[in-house]
Amino acid sequence: MTDALRGAYRVMRTIRAVEERVRATGEPACGTRYAGEEALAAGICLHLDRRDAIAGTHRRHGHRIAKGVDVGAVLAEIRHHRLVATDTLGGVPLLICGAAIAAKQQHTGGVGVAFLGDGPGTTLEALTLASAWDLPVIFVTENPGYADRVAGLGVPGVVIDGSDFFAVHEAAGEAVGRARDGGGPTLLEAGFPRHVGDCLQRFRTRVTDTGELREQVLDAIDAEVAQLVEDSAAAPESAPDDLDDRGTDVYVSY
Repeated sequence: MTDALRGAYRVMRTIRAVEERVRATGEPACGTRYAGEEALAAGICLHLDRRDAIAGTHRRHGHRIAKGVDVGAVLAEIRHHRLVATDTLGGVPLLICGAAIAAKQQHTGGVGVAFLGDGPGTTLEALTLASAWDLPVIFVTENPGYADRVAGLGVPGVVIDGSDFFAVHEAAGEAVGRARDGGGPTLLEAGFPRHVGDCLQRFRTRVTDTGELREQVLDAIDAEVAQLVEDSAAAPESAPDDLDDRGTDVYVSY
């Protein structure tokens, strides 16, 4: 259990360290910040593996790090300004339904997770489709009231505290298990403090108070992650900043 807790904290700390690095360098193309929401990405993605697909909106760097993408690749993407255009964000819910259809038809046991922010574009259409076809999809939204809206579709709507890793992890585990077993989609409605909360400190307090991890262990992780991000940011550019390659890196496996 302690290994799992160390891994969870490392993921959250890595997401925060990347955010802080980007903010410090003033990169103009980093999208909306994910600071304060690390527990949501980590709590969900730690249940996923290579069978599974995720899709996200403009906060997707946190999701991708939680899913296991290389930190250097994330920073390189930001440096090269390879961002999803705003007018494509509304298609994320249906995009992940496509991945779920493939997983279901191929019997891989895979699930799709759509991180929707406040619920853009085609969310209700995708929910209707996922419900009708019992797709292995988890929709994650920050829009209050969405959990109530899906009741008529027969989709479980679960309200969680998005800044509480343990609450997220428990709810996500049930949703992922249900999807893998053929139980269809789930919607997770994550609430957050109005101003940026510190889910990392909340995690630290919980695990140190229970004696599951010591402060020194967490401090060591902080130092290791800081060095990882520093080394990744200092790595030489692997590709020219060329607009001719805009068709690459649309999809990535990790």
